[in-house]
Amino acid sequence: MDDLVHSDITDLDTLVNMIKLSFSFMDGTHMIALCDQLYTHVSQKYQELQLYKACKKPIQPIHTKRPLVYYYGYSHLMRGMAFQKQGKYEAARDCIEKYAELGWFNGLDPSGEAEVEYYRHAARANLYALDILSGRSEVLQEYIQFLRDNPEELLPGLLSIVEGAARHDYPLERVLESFAEQIEDFKYFEEPVNVSYYFRFCYQLALYYIKLRQYTVALGYILQSLKLSDTLGMEHEHEFRKCTAIFEIFRSQATATQQDQYITILKGVLKDEKIDFTVAVAQSV
Repeated sequence: MDDLVHSDITDLDTLVNMIKLSFSFMDGTHMIALCDQLYTHVSQKYQELQLYKACKKPIQPIHTKRPLVYYYGYSHLMRGMAFQKQGKYEAARDCIEKYAELGWFNGLDPSGEAEVEYYRHAARANLYALDILSGRSEVLQEYIQFLRDNPEELLPGLLSIVEGAARHDYPLERVLESFAEQIEDFKYFEEPVNVSYYFRFCYQLALYYIKLRQYTVALGYILQSLKLSDTLGMEHEHEFRKCTAIFEIFRSQATATQQDQYITILKGVLKDEKIDFTVAVAQSV
């Protein structure tokens, strides 16, 4: 991927797809480099358009799938997401400021205006997430109401809340109880992005309950994460190893059922190796 980042890719839609791929692999360094590249090229195209207009020259058509403002906002949005993942919250806030209000963008048609509104909404959601991750628990109830009003933000929003709770030790039980029905529905998501969010949600819940020394509950979420990481594939191999390490460390706290589920998951990882597990099972009895 290094060669792709450093090559001169000017097609905006190609860069967007590469950023999405980098996000799925949770590769923040490459993601930031790609976002910088996207910002450079979209800015150049925007400046060219303004120059053509100022000189009253015929405007050269730009062949993109979406309005130009989308790509400008996307470069800052995803750069901020990468910084957030790295724990660089102030840098992430700076990115949010750059896409929170794009009404200044010249040449907006109705579809462009819709993109501007989308980024306003995304900025509000992401500012709440940063506040929670930074330990500002005083905004929690306001954020919860925002999530109730915007259910499409619920899963990534709850992920931020759980991660913030694990880091800053504020209680989580009432939040989980109030969204219990929706959380139960998360396991039925099939879109890769939502499955990835749910994987991270379960993993962060496990960390939260480990801090509370509720190890059996934590291991239940670790098992759920292990099942999801197997579904997600190679991009979550690192997370699979972390989940396995946690289960092994706290294995003595696992119930017999959890032990059996864990072995079943590990056997699934080796399903293509044609290994006879009969001896191993006999020795473990």
